Order: sequence, then structure tokens, then C-alpha cells
Amino acid sequence: MKNYSILTATLALALAVMAVPAHAQGGCDDSPENPTLILAGLASGAYAVSSLRNRLRGRAAAPNASAKN
Repeated sequence: MKNYSILTATLALALAVMAVPAHAQGGCDDSPENPTLILAGLASGAYAVSSLRNRLRGRAAAPNASAKN
């Protein structure tokens, strides 16, 4: 249990030290990346995964539905 608390404290300290350079920019205006494009890419990826999963579920359910008739 003691090692777990030391590990947690070390991880928290490491995250705090790494977060300091992340606040060096003035905000979204000085950001080198385009947040709108990043969010659009994330949303399209989530849609693609959801669509593919629904198609695979539909194909897997189709043979079972015809067997019941």
C-alpha cells in the first residue's frame, strides 16, 4: 500500500512538471495546430467506427433472423 501512494505522488508530480511547458502559449490564437480540424477528424473517425460497427452487427444478425422464420 505504501508503494502505491509513493507511485501516485510521483505520477502527480511528473504530470505537474510536464504541464508547465504546455501553458507557455497564449491560447488558441498562438496554437500551432488547428483545433477545428482536429475536432473534425476526431468526429469523422468516431462516425466511421460507429458506422462500421453497425454494419458488422447487421450482417451478423441477418443469418440468425432468417433461421428463425
